[in-house]
Parts: sequence; structure tokens; C-alpha cells
Amino acid sequence: MSASFGQTNTARAGGVAPYNWAWTTGGAPDAYFGDRTDKRQSGANSAYTTYDSLFSSGGGMHSTVNDYGMSAAVSQNGGNYDISISYKYKGSGTPASNMKLYAALVDKDCTGYSYSSGIPHGYNCWMAWLTAGDTYKSKGAGTGSAFHSVTVSSTEATESWSSVPTSVVPGGLNKAIVVAALMSGNQVSVGGSSPHVYHAIDSTMGPKMDIAVSGMTVTNDQGTNSYVRGDTVTLQADVKNTGDLDYTSGGSLEFFYKNGATTTAIDTVSIPTLNVAPGSPFLTGTATFDTSNLPSNVWSTNFGARLVGITGDMTNSNNVQEIGVNHDRVPMVKTPQVLGSDVVQRGDYVSVLAKGDPNDNVDTIDSMTFEIEVSPAGQNLWDASIVAGGENVLYRDSPQEGREYIVTPTMAMSAGDYDLRSRTVDGRGQTSSWSVVSDIFELANGRPLIVADPVPTVMCDLSTKVSMVGHVSDPETPLGDLVITSDSDNFVAWHADTEELEVLFPYD
Repeated sequence: MSASFGQTNTARAGGVAPYNWAWTTGGAPDAYFGDRTDKRQSGANSAYTTYDSLFSSGGGMHSTVNDYGMSAAVSQNGGNYDISISYKYKGSGTPASNMKLYAALVDKDCTGYSYSSGIPHGYNCWMAWLTAGDTYKSKGAGTGSAFHSVTVSSTEATESWSSVPTSVVPGGLNKAIVVAALMSGNQVSVGGSSPHVYHAIDSTMGPKMDIAVSGMTVTNDQGTNSYVRGDTVTLQADVKNTGDLDYTSGGSLEFFYKNGATTTAIDTVSIPTLNVAPGSPFLTGTATFDTSNLPSNVWSTNFGARLVGITGDMTNSNNVQEIGVNHDRVPMVKTPQVLGSDVVQRGDYVSVLAKGDPNDNVDTIDSMTFEIEVSPAGQNLWDASIVAGGENVLYRDSPQEGREYIVTPTMAMSAGDYDLRSRTVDGRGQTSSWSVVSDIFELANGRPLIVADPVPTVMCDLSTKVSMVGHVSDPETPLGDLVITSDSDNFVAWHADTEELEVLFPYD
């Protein structure tokens, strides 16, 4: 397609050797059916019916057009296209002689060119001639110098190309279309008024060769839809024939994973013959993978399955499937804090808010718990036996989100400051580091405890000393250091050195 309607024979429109330009050089849009100058249609109407009449009347083709058969295919192989055009004579008479294979590569939607006009442009823009000897010729590249001269017979013949760069059609395989025709004459194009095009085809016309990857799954041997490094995952995918022709050209289904822009193969499974008949078997490939090989810092990994080493496939958009699987990372901990007063009385408790970060896209506060331990300040004598709770989630969906734990000091604990440490535990049992807060709460000085039972017996009218061990105690002070007094008439003295209380009960 030329850039200007006033000059149609430009290199951009295909006006390069070895093509013979038999047409006018201006006045686009201009069309010639059947490669004939007498089958010309200029201009276009807004109803899109401009070419209906010429097309319906045979399009200038030879009357034996149905005695010939053709197929065309294009697939991608690395940085090149694999192109094939097949042809044969199907009639009962004699095929035409002195035939040329007109062949071109076109851009389906013409986005490889820029247009200065706001008028909608056409489609299937010429990009290169496909010439003899596995060569091509575009407006600025290629070495092709002649079209294929072919002899058509009842035996199918095929011309192939494997050296045409994918850059010839910007955008790759999904935009590349092969167009081909069988012409008689000494050159391409002939022009004139006699029918000399015997058959035509493009690669979008059936039958097609197409195999596809489908049904990709990734399962974890731990039964989760994420992975912890060290888990074994199983990859599975199907390869099915979704085209019109049996596939017999081999190749492999390759399983892989991605780390950024790097793709690493895991395993391959050979592709067997895939028949097109309904109910034909298809390939289900599997591979196992030890996730210990994956990086520790990624949040997810893309696993995939793709077709490699295949031949003749005409659609590459269905040749690969990928699934992202989240990495269940080690959680992080945030600094715990006391809710309310940080001074706790004997018999009371202190509320602690434990907080963490899942550090992944797997866990939430609902799948995380916390381990809480308490120690006398600076002693690292950590104890979790006085900690309970964790069922209540506080401040959900806020930066302060966490779980509430209850710390209840025992009567035997000494008064003073206490340290607390917390760590996060995720749904797979992974734990964060500890977050230690020094002097997070103070246990107030407790009152001495007096227990009467079992009540001791003494003789009347006889001063008697009774041991107070088990009857009097104090959380902070040894029994021998306590001062005990009484306003009872029966009290005689407190003997701290022997931890005994002396009493006298007169006989009444």
C-alpha cells in the first residue's frame, strides 16, 4: 500500500524487482482482478460493495480454477518464519504449463506502516515477495531475484522458505499472512485481458495445521495453591490438535519457570502424532519440580508449558500457557505493645497487641498467629505459660492490625519490670524473628498472703512457737525478712530468725 494515492507503484506497495508492474501508477484505490488489466475496479463506495460484482463473476480467474488445489502455511521458528506453499492438479485433463508461483508476505492490519491521512486504510499490506531459492525481496531487504517457475501435476509439490526474518512483518506471526497464486506466463505480473490465474490461496484459508497447549495446572504436594521453598510442585498441561490436519512433525512440550526475564526449562515431553479426528488421543504431559531452586526473595513465580521444535504450526498464540504461583514467604514481626496501663496489679492481667506482616500474597491476619513470651527484665528467662488469648483480631485492615493476648502474672512472680517478646507464625508454620520490648510492663508490689489452713494446735496456758511456713508468704520478701505484728491478746512475739509466731492461749 503506497503512502500516497497519487503514486501507487512505490517500493512500499511492491513495486520492486522481480515483480513486473503492469498497472497504472496513480489514483488509489485501484484494483485489478485475476492479474488482468481489463478487470479493473477503481474507487470505492461506503457500502463496502465495490468489488462484489467482479468477485461474483469469477474475478477474472481461469475457468479451470477448481481443477487446482493449493494450501499455504506460515509459522515462526525463532527469528525466522517457516513458510510453505503446496499445489497440485486435481482435474482430469492436462494442467497448464509455463507456470509461475506468485507469492507474497503481507501484514494483516498494516500497522507496520504509518499514514498521514485520517482516512481509514486498507488491510493485507504487501511486505515482501517470496522468491525462488528460499529468498525474499522487500522494499529494503532481501536478495530474491526471481519467482518460482513450477510444473503442476497430480502429485502435490511444495515450495518452502525458512530464511525470511520475522522483522519483515512487524508484530510477528499473528499479523503475517502468506498469499500465493498459480499464474501462467513468462513473468509476474502479466496483465492483459486473457485469463491466466489458475488458483489462489492465503494462509488464513483452511485446512490449517494447529496444535495448542491447554489445561495448564500447578499442584503442590502440600495441598496448597502457593509454595514454600522446598515444596515439590507438579506441572501438567495438554497438547491437542485444534486444526484441520493430522500433526506428525514431532517437537516437545517444554515445562519452564521464569525469574524476571530469564526462562529456565524444567523438563520436556515428546509430542506424538496428534490426529484431527474427533475422539483422537492427545498428549497430557507432566513434570515435577523442587522449588528449593527458586530465589528466596521473589513474591511469585510464573510456571509454564510451551511447544518447542514443532513444524508447520500456523498459530503461535496458543503455543504457551503460564500460571503465576505465589511464594509463601517467611513472615515479618512488628513491635508488640501494651493496651491500656503498663502497670499490672496482683491478680490482674495486661493486654498485649501482637502485630506482624505476612510478607507475601498468601497469608493474612486470619492465617497468622503469634508466640508471646515474658521474662523478668534483662534476664532472658522467657516463659509463655502465663500467656493466653490470641483469638481476637483488633484494628482489622489498618496499620495497627493484630491479635490480642492476655498476660496474667502469677502470685509467685516478683514485682518489677518485665520484658516481652513476640514473633509471627504464618499458616505454614514459618516463623519470623523475635521482636523484644524491654520493660514493657511493671508488676506492682504484691501484698503478703496469709493462709490459715491447716490450723495448727497448741497447749493452753503454755507459750508456744508455731512455724509460719505455708501460712504466710510474700511475692517479693522472704518469710524471715517480714515483720509480723498482731493486736490479738494471744499474740506474744514474731521470731523472724526461726520464722515462728509465738502465741499464748489461756485456758478458759
